[in-house]
Amino acid sequence: MRDTFLKLLLFITVLFGIISCSHNEFFFKYRSFSNAEWNREDPAVFHVNVEDITQPYNVSIELRNNNTYPFSNIWLFVDYRMPDGASRLDTVSVELADVYGKWYGRGMSLYNLSIPYETHVLYPDTGTYIYSIRQGMRENQLKGISDIGLKISKKSVE
Repeated sequence: MRDTFLKLLLFITVLFGIISCSHNEFFFKYRSFSNAEWNREDPAVFHVNVEDITQPYNVSIELRNNNTYPFSNIWLFVDYRMPDGASRLDTVSVELADVYGKWYGRGMSLYNLSIPYETHVLYPDTGTYIYSIRQGMRENQLKGISDIGLKISKKSVE
């Protein structure tokens, strides 16, 4: 009974979050990893078609980890390619847990953390932008990471 109630409460919370935030979302996709294991040589690749270059955007990386993740942080390599072929490689360090081992983010056994990557982005050209995200940890098979995502939202008028 209690499990059913918690699942229903989680579903309602997630549904409310989706409904309340989706009006500004321009792009939002996840890449899932089977058995919650992310291979170092297996990047998550997202193709984003940009048509409105007058609109500023906020870009975030969405990460889902479970309790089997053995570290309190993660290193990510983000390869960003523009339609003209120019590219940029960024290294992103993210703390996933506090000093006591309490996971950041939302969830109970699967934790979702939204990581701000760039704010107020003005894409210079229309076309397809490619974001490729790889894990940069020492483990070739990184256990405990179930999904990595990319969310691009229209920046709210303040």
